[in-house]
Amino acid sequence: MRNPLIAAIAALALAPLAGCGDKAPDRDKAGTGSAKVSSGTLAAEIGSAAGMSTVATALKGTGLAGIFDGSAPYTLLAPDDDAFGALGETGAMLKAPENGAAMAEVLKSHILPGYVTVADIDGAIKRAEGKPVKMTTMDGAELSFARNGEDLTVTAADGSTAKVDGKELAASNGVAIPVDAVLKKVPSAG
Repeated sequence: MRNPLIAAIAALALAPLAGCGDKAPDRDKAGTGSAKVSSGTLAAEIGSAAGMSTVATALKGTGLAGIFDGSAPYTLLAPDDDAFGALGETGAMLKAPENGAAMAEVLKSHILPGYVTVADIDGAIKRAEGKPVKMTTMDGAELSFARNGEDLTVTAADGSTAKVDGKELAASNGVAIPVDAVLKKVPSAG
């Protein structure tokens, strides 16, 4: 049985992306150039993806990997290893096991309810006549997606910005879209 609150949040988050599916679309028909949809779970795909070892380890360590092992669709804006590395000492502090709660809060600000692909976001931006498209994350924060030339950028309410940085991972229960920065300001170490 689905939690009614989660269902309501998912409906609100996907409202700007009308026409996007709840499940994995048929990529052959979509013609998006996206990665082939894996029959495995998103957690498994992230765990074996190059450049995503930090986020894979963090998902396991915080207990959030279970979200991506379930049947409900979710999308992860996945900061790549370089994104966490760019945080320096703050990133190292965030990855420490004793800071799992802080890491979980950071990761929740990167999770979107529903199965959302880059093509879905581009379609929503096109329908909005090039204006930014907003979505709500698992932690209730708002993200804004926009095209800046060839780059697809995402900006958090706190002003942190990232761009899509690589090919998305598509699984039976969700999508991971690699991004080049952490989308939540993290307090400095020290």
